[in-house]
Amino acid sequence: MSRFTPVDLSQYPISDVIEALDFESYLARDRATFTTRWEARRLVNPSLPAVDTLLLEPDPSSVVLEVGSLRETLLRGRINDRIRALTLAGAPGRALDHIGITYYRTPRRVITPATDTATAVMEDDETYRQRLALAPESWSTAGPVGAYLFWALSASGDVLDVAAYSEDEGVTLAPRIRVVILPRDGLTDPEKAALVVTVKQALSRDRLRPMGDLVTVEFATDLSFDVTAHLRIRQGASADIVKAEAEKRILQYCSGRLRWIGDDIEGPVWLIGRRMRQATIAAAALGTDANVVEVEIPDPATDVNAPHAGYTEAALAGVGEFDFEPLAPEITAHLFVAPRLGTVTVTHEIVAESWS
Repeated sequence: MSRFTPVDLSQYPISDVIEALDFESYLARDRATFTTRWEARRLVNPSLPAVDTLLLEPDPSSVVLEVGSLRETLLRGRINDRIRALTLAGAPGRALDHIGITYYRTPRRVITPATDTATAVMEDDETYRQRLALAPESWSTAGPVGAYLFWALSASGDVLDVAAYSEDEGVTLAPRIRVVILPRDGLTDPEKAALVVTVKQALSRDRLRPMGDLVTVEFATDLSFDVTAHLRIRQGASADIVKAEAEKRILQYCSGRLRWIGDDIEGPVWLIGRRMRQATIAAAALGTDANVVEVEIPDPATDVNAPHAGYTEAALAGVGEFDFEPLAPEITAHLFVAPRLGTVTVTHEIVAESWS
């Protein structure tokens, strides 16, 4: 009963190719080597000063060793970065373009068409990266769910999110496929109508999909919701900074973007059919900030776009049987809804708990 999702690149380990960078260990190694070689020199020339005076912080010898260790750290870091840039999960910018074209035959999308006065806006790295991870699904044409998602997303940069439903979700009878799209904000009604036509053409039977599939394309229903969170913050912490970071985490979760690689890097949008759990919103506000003691959500039992009570495993048990009938529209309605965040209000109080 869950949406198809491609491989989660956040689970792909991009380890340091050489080793974890450690400036202090390089410096300690170089100082030990310097000490050994210097003492060998002193055996030949006892008039040379003792090494303990040469390795004091202000001494030029110590500075030279630090410079050498720093250069080694930077060099190892550059090598790590260059090797990471050869992976789908770690490649940025032009390196990602190279992987996309040469290995997946998939160029970046143009998000906003170029005009005489404007420059085209290209698909961002993280959305492009995840679409490339989805690209192998397209090699079976529009048959598997992932193939429908890939080709619908690739039809236009104005497609923000896509879901494809069949008999498996209880919404249709085979061979009907319902493709649901969420357009980017700011499109006019004529542009939205044209977008539906574009996606339909991209999924046409003479180009991609199996002849037996009856495909319809429709828009998701927007569901606006607001978030209010109350933070209890430790005494001594900067309330403004803590609140700003909590709001940032809430926005990241509720915008439908998943975090893929590194801190503060967002992935593709996933909103259609998504259930926004109040407990998860509270957890997002809490994050890993030790300054936040507790997060309160006014109505924690009311999730946004929660499934109908009748949408259960038992209700779907007959999928594929000859006498199976699609579930009532109200039972599967949540699959066609896209929760859209409205306002975020974060309040706070300072509690007596402190680090002292």
